[in-house]
Amino acid sequence: MILTSGSEGERRTNLTTREEFDPERIGVLGICGSGGYVPFAAQADHRMKAVATVSAADVPDWFRSPDPEAFQEMVEQVGELCTQEAVGFPSELISALLDQDEVDDSTPATIRELVDYYKTPRGRHPRATNEWVARSADLLDQFDPYADVDKIAPRPLLIVAGTEASSLPYSEDAIEQAGQNAELFTIEGATHVDLYDRDEYIAPAVDKLTEFFDQHLANS
Repeated sequence: MILTSGSEGERRTNLTTREEFDPERIGVLGICGSGGYVPFAAQADHRMKAVATVSAADVPDWFRSPDPEAFQEMVEQVGELCTQEAVGFPSELISALLDQDEVDDSTPATIRELVDYYKTPRGRHPRATNEWVARSADLLDQFDPYADVDKIAPRPLLIVAGTEASSLPYSEDAIEQAGQNAELFTIEGATHVDLYDRDEYIAPAVDKLTEFFDQHLANS
């Protein structure tokens, strides 16, 4: 059974109690930000028997690195935001991406890619607002997805990334820290977002993922 990105602990628990699923054959796949959340969850939850990521991203670093001082100011405002919500004010939301008309030649390539995917019919979903709650800045600040990624071992870990992806260093760092039973599989010429929906790059990624999960989860 493959449990896709974004699932919570209670869903994993649900899987282990259902007759149609084998609790010893639960695999997890995280894409983009969930490529950080999934390995982090798997470090302590050994019900996940095989772990894979595609275009994995360290979300806190993505928010922090462009302007560390501005991010720290947001962290320092969290307490006040929580107090405001407690007395009835609505949550303050922050846009996670630029709008299309805000993109210009100075916009980093990966941001342009993400806007072209998430802010257009190519990848837009009506329930995906591309916003995050400002009071969660302190949670982002405390979160390091790959700090203890070695705890996944001896369970297998597969990390798939494009050679042209700006997020590739996250995958390389994770592999360096992961130790045994971890593999980095790169897709030549692919950028971060290419691995979302570009067939020429998805095909080898899917082939590799299928081989990986078949090897580690299929019945002998």
